[in-house]
Amino acid sequence: MTSDIDEAEFEAFVRTIRNWLRREAYDICGDWHEADDLVQMALYQVYRRWNALDRRTELGAYARLVVKRSYLTERRRSRWRHEVPASEPADDSLIAAAHADVDVRVMLLPFLRRLGSRQRAVLALRFLRDLSVEQTARELGCTTGTVTSQTVRALNALRRDLEA
Repeated sequence: MTSDIDEAEFEAFVRTIRNWLRREAYDICGDWHEADDLVQMALYQVYRRWNALDRRTELGAYARLVVKRSYLTERRRSRWRHEVPASEPADDSLIAAAHADVDVRVMLLPFLRRLGSRQRAVLALRFLRDLSVEQTARELGCTTGTVTSQTVRALNALRRDLEA
């Protein structure tokens, strides 16, 4: 660990980024508990390298990269497995709602995999992260026209596949 770390600056960074990073982690893994673990790992790595990271404006991108790498590392480990809860939650309506979300997600995954990478990225940014067309264009480094056309093409392809 670094001994001369500015704790107040790091705490301010964590307060600013934690919720956004948690949502990013959830978009990657699809599980809120695993997302919390990924965020914790990412913040730990940022803390360890805090003084070596010069460009403070790019810390969010670095933290998101650590989340992605941590997720992939955990998936690659042969001994990786999910925790199994000891008992069921008390509220059956919460379980039913969670299963409905999972069912829709599982049903859509094969159709989403058929799309091109740009179309998948556009749909994820526009509808999962709820970004505007302009924000999505900035994130992907393309024009707003490209975002719009890729969104329309992707949605049309999904509609065709779902109707078939």
